[in-house]
Amino acid sequence: MRVNIGCGNNYIDGWVNLDISPEVGADVVCDITGGLPFADDSVLEVLAENVLTQLPNPAAFRDVLNELWRVVKPGGELRVRVPLATHEAAFQDPFDVMRFTRESFTYLDGYHRRYGQYGRHYGFKPWYTRVSEDNGIQIRVNLTPIK
Repeated sequence: MRVNIGCGNNYIDGWVNLDISPEVGADVVCDITGGLPFADDSVLEVLAENVLTQLPNPAAFRDVLNELWRVVKPGGELRVRVPLATHEAAFQDPFDVMRFTRESFTYLDGYHRRYGQYGRHYGFKPWYTRVSEDNGIQIRVNLTPIK
């Protein structure tokens, strides 16, 4: 199963399209801060583009990432896109609350020293993270759960 979280109007055929708004015609209407309606290790791939920025606070970010860790299969992948906090685009959407840089995701990476120093203590489950794109405006990060 492949899941497109926060699909909005970006409906992808063959994927489970999930959104908080019932108005966009998503397959699943769900507030991801309350958990995901999928079994453990049942999702091969998750797409979360411009979703994590709208989580209300760092604790919700941790809880959502841990919930995604729960549902993504070993060897599966979470693909994230967020605007870079160093670019004005990160501040244009009034509903964006969370800000990210390239280094933000090192706190989730079980192989990075920041995970051992901080991320584990913050309660994050371990991921292997790779920045796949940084164009100065936004970054794409691929995360694979370490299970």
